Amino acid sequence: MKGMVERFNDDFIETRRKALHRFLNKISEHPILSYSQHFKVFLTAQELTSHKKQRSGLPEQDGETVRAVANSVRGLRNRPEEFTLMQEYVEDFSNKICSVDKVTQRIIKEQREYLDELKQYGPTYTQWAGSEEDLAEPLKGVARCVEGCSKETEEQIQHLSEVLVPALHEYVLCAETLKAVMRRRDNIQAEFEAKNEALASRKPENQEAEVDGLADRVELANNALKGDWSRWQKGMRTDLKSAFISTAEKNVDYYEKVSSRFRPITKKQAIIHTVYKKILLQI
Repeated sequence: MKGMVERFNDDFIETRRKALHRFLNKISEHPILSYSQHFKVFLTAQELTSHKKQRSGLPEQDGETVRAVANSVRGLRNRPEEFTLMQEYVEDFSNKICSVDKVTQRIIKEQREYLDELKQYGPTYTQWAGSEEDLAEPLKGVARCVEGCSKETEEQIQHLSEVLVPALHEYVLCAETLKAVMRRRDNIQAEFEAKNEALASRKPENQEAEVDGLADRVELANNALKGDWSRWQKGMRTDLKSAFISTAEKNVDYYEKVSSRFRPITKKQAIIHTVYKKILLQI
């Protein structure tokens, strides 16, 4: 029930809206998908009911699934090295991005717990100041500092939730999609190899056309994957670099603001901060 209720939460809806908007932008920038008739209909149609895909051909889909399982069990004999390297890269990337995503989620959870404690901590000093006349001003000062730290912590949590988390989560899902695409490419090649071997041994007859068709499918799958590979890497590096730099700058800003609540920032610290920001911008 909690999950169902949170689906209609305003924050969730806004996060979802931003993610879908970003997804549509990516499709519109793609050299092939941007010309898709389905994409055009989605953007221009007044209503989508008449355009919904009918769930037909389920036996055919089941047959494709069975063939895919059989091909995966049989395995590939001659996968091109470039696709093996791609698969290894995606597996490694997936492990790393999932780890970073989990750590980030844990950091946000701990910061929210810290924020709750700060919100309870500040009023304690304010109440204490009311009963200690000699310590009233110092206690009120501490209360103001804690309140300021609470505000800065809340802003940092919001920044992580709106900037870093969506970028990480997007590429966690993207890595899984890439794995599925590569499995599909392998299945097409495995089916082609099996048919080609059967044709060579002359077990079935009149399958030259089918083998030629599978050879074309393998070539199309290879070209599509290679074409999108460099585009995906470039987009991924740009997106993650932007998210990481923005988070690093926000962290520097957060700790400087928090420390300045208790003591004025020195000239030396200001110079170090300026140099550090320049270094970040050059990464």
